[in-house]
Amino acid sequence: MKLQLRTTVVTPCRAFSLALFCGLLNLGTAQFAQAQDTKPLTNKKFRLVVPFSPGGGVDGLARAVAENLTRNAGAAVIVENKPGAGGNIAALQVAKSQVTSFGELQLLVTSVNHYANPIMVRNSGYDAYKDFVPVAYLCTFPYAFIVPGDSKYNTLPEFLAAARTLPSTLSWAFGGNGSLGHFLGVAMEQSAKVKGIPVAYKGGPDLLAALASKQVDMAIMSVQSSTPLVKQGRLKSLAVAGHVRNKVTPDVPGVNEVLLSYPNIVGFVALYAPANTPPALLAQLHAEMNKVLVSDEYKKRLDSDGSTASIFPNLEALKVFFEKDGQQWETLTRSTGLKVE
Repeated sequence: MKLQLRTTVVTPCRAFSLALFCGLLNLGTAQFAQAQDTKPLTNKKFRLVVPFSPGGGVDGLARAVAENLTRNAGAAVIVENKPGAGGNIAALQVAKSQVTSFGELQLLVTSVNHYANPIMVRNSGYDAYKDFVPVAYLCTFPYAFIVPGDSKYNTLPEFLAAARTLPSTLSWAFGGNGSLGHFLGVAMEQSAKVKGIPVAYKGGPDLLAALASKQVDMAIMSVQSSTPLVKQGRLKSLAVAGHVRNKVTPDVPGVNEVLLSYPNIVGFVALYAPANTPPALLAQLHAEMNKVLVSDEYKKRLDSDGSTASIFPNLEALKVFFEKDGQQWETLTRSTGLKVE
């Protein structure tokens, strides 16, 4: 049997069609590869767990991050609110989590209570350093001392003078034991040598409702949550936390201006992953979060409440920062004697 060789003759027209097809194929492959390169978290799933109620400052940041990662990095991101126990419930959930069978990774979006809880709560169930890896410093977290719009107190010294005259009668509210608002209120009492009635709520919306219904005399809460109602005149801001004024409310004094012995306390919001997260995924997520933090959209979001983000070149630098900063919050927690049974 002879082997028959079949020869295909490519005419000029056919050659052109073949070249065009190959060119389109290569272009499509290149575009797909480019899309993959610009969407490095495509098919990755994340659950951002927030230990505060929906609508508050931390929740708002978590949703801004989720939207940005979904749109620009190709990830599938959802936000879950898990308030309660000053953030301990949410922290425990994330600390004990694993990457799920369908590839979802849980992340914690939280504030200073991350380091305060293990000091305040007996058997909190998690270690802030061993069970977590910091992924991003989302922003500083400006807070303000807020009263109802028709309150008779127009300045923080007026409020403190009344608290000094009538000890244990004026109430001040905050969003959870061990939260930044809790620390700021304790520091206010200690610096001014007054005694009020501290009242814990789950988050910003609850604080706003308490102020509106006159359940409390003052709330210590985020600038982000309170500013819209302050601008409408429904609330009044007596002071902002820190030694400098907030650019969003430039007419409101810093608490250190009116209470000279007040410590300079600067809060933050950060993103943490469980310590068992695969290193490659951590590095990828950190790199994508740095892109989020420098984006014009995210900067505009932070400008709305006068906060700023911090960029760290790598995870190790971020870890070193939070090991030091976390120890400062632990020391502050011990000094205030805050305990939750």
